[in-house]
Amino acid sequence: MGLLTWVVIVAVVLAIIGLGWQTFFGGVFEGAERIGENPVIQNMTNGAEGFVDRVS
Repeated sequence: MGLLTWVVIVAVVLAIIGLGWQTFFGGVFEGAERIGENPVIQNMTNGAEGFVDRVS
């Protein structure tokens, strides 16, 4: 693994220790929901689904 990977792993572990696992994963889940509600992401998702349907 590269140096950047180790830095990210250490940062995530320290964030979990500092915030607590429920707060950390709750924040990650809330952020993922916000990203999923973005119209640009929804359009990309719909386009990818259509592409997969046409290919298969």
